[in-house]
Amino acid sequence: MINYIRNLRIRLKLYILIGVALAGMLIIGGMSFFLMGRINDMTSDISTSWLPSIDTARELTTTLSNIRLNELGYLTAISDDVKTSSLQYLQKEKERMDTLLATYEGLIDQEEQAFYDNTMKLWTQYNKADQEIMALAGQGLTDDARAILEGECVELYHALNNAFNEIITYNTEGSDAATAESLSLYQTATFLMTAIIIVIILVGVFFSFVIVRLIKLPISEIEAAALKMAEGDLDVEISYTSKDELGVLATQVRRLIHKLQVIIDDENKFLAKMAAGDFTVDSICEEEYTGGFYPLLISFRGIAEKLNDTMLQISESSSEVANGSEQVSNGAQALSQGATQQASSVEELAATISEISDKVNQNANHARKANAMAGDVSTEMNVSNEKMQQMIQAMRDISNCSSEIGKIIKTIEDIAFQTNILALNAAVEAARAGDAGKGFAVVADEVRNLASKSAEASQNTSVLIENSLKAVENGTQIADETAQSLLQAVNNVNEMTDIIGQISEASGNQADSISQITTGIDQISSVVQTNSATAQESAAASEELSSQAQLMKSLVEKFKLKNSSAIL
Repeated sequence: MINYIRNLRIRLKLYILIGVALAGMLIIGGMSFFLMGRINDMTSDISTSWLPSIDTARELTTTLSNIRLNELGYLTAISDDVKTSSLQYLQKEKERMDTLLATYEGLIDQEEQAFYDNTMKLWTQYNKADQEIMALAGQGLTDDARAILEGECVELYHALNNAFNEIITYNTEGSDAATAESLSLYQTATFLMTAIIIVIILVGVFFSFVIVRLIKLPISEIEAAALKMAEGDLDVEISYTSKDELGVLATQVRRLIHKLQVIIDDENKFLAKMAAGDFTVDSICEEEYTGGFYPLLISFRGIAEKLNDTMLQISESSSEVANGSEQVSNGAQALSQGATQQASSVEELAATISEISDKVNQNANHARKANAMAGDVSTEMNVSNEKMQQMIQAMRDISNCSSEIGKIIKTIEDIAFQTNILALNAAVEAARAGDAGKGFAVVADEVRNLASKSAEASQNTSVLIENSLKAVENGTQIADETAQSLLQAVNNVNEMTDIIGQISEASGNQADSISQITTGIDQISSVVQTNSATAQESAAASEELSSQAQLMKSLVEKFKLKNSSAIL
């Protein structure tokens, strides 16, 4: 019974409760109408049958007494007026008797028919005797009339009174029985209605308790589950099952809890894989994301796609940075090596120039000595001839040294050209590196400027060397002519003195030029040393940049990305 009620709709449960109340009210009302109808019938029977019969019987008794008194008054009247008056009253009473008997006839039932028949029989006899008395009295036979009145009529009178009393007794007993039955029926009705009310109240309370319990328990269980869900606890169970609205609600709540558990577990796996670096993750239960849950899946997919795209761009950038830093590192290494070689070559060049400077100074000293000894040339011709030979040899050495200086200048120009090329390559690689290569671009510009200055200095030095070579060639030619004209030295002493003076001046100029070359070479050496140190620092920075780029690339390779096979 309870299981049947459990599976009913709440509407039907409330209908049952209302139906029980209505049924009880209908039962009580029906019983009330039935019992009150019975009581009303009995009361009506008493008031319309029993009591009227009693009243009629009593009036019949009174009327019969009035008839007998009027008969006696008529027979004993001493005057015609009294006689007439008595006769009139007698006729009225007899008419009243007939009327009362007709009324009584309308009140009797089958059981009372015998009383009526007996009464009518006696009244017919009495009425016949009365007519005989009236006839005799009309004939003046008063004594005969009185004899009938006091004889036969007395018997009939008592018989009628007994009949009337029997009617009264019968109807009184019937009325008392009906009253007793009505009272008993009232008491029975009161008892039954009280019992029915109690039963209906108990049944109503039982059904109310059952229905309220069947409604309250699932609501309490669903409410407790909803509170746990509001606190974030999805580990709840709803055991209530039914086909009513609350059962449907419990089923839907269980479906909601299952959906939330599945979606949250899917999201946890989603985020766990993303935290592990796997951005190819996707939902394994897309069908559960219905309604308002679907934008959540779209948002998670959007996050994964954004992070995947970002990591792909980082991966591409790290690859480009790694490649660029490797190229910069290689260029810086080559530049550092070239700068080191330049420094070594410049040092060798400086040593060579220093040696040339010593020789040029020595040549200048010799020229000065030759000029000083020009006055004594005539006496020391032989010595001068020997010295002239030595001077010729020295001029040849100067020529050879000048040739060597030309080769060194060529080497310096080559170094400047290579340095310029390296500076251009470094500028290109710095441009590729972007913001990370701005500092290196500044270094490349400085190296290119130094290379330009080196090239300019080497050109100036080349001009000086060419002049020196011309001067040496001129001195050689003069020395040859002096050797050829040595025999004529006496005659040409003055001319030789002038020539030696020119040689002395040219040697001074050469010494000054060599001093300038030495100064330029020292400046080139300083710049090249600085360039070499800067190139080494750039190489070290490029190596560090390359290692950092490789580290970033290795970190990015730990992530599992979509469409990343062609990049990582």
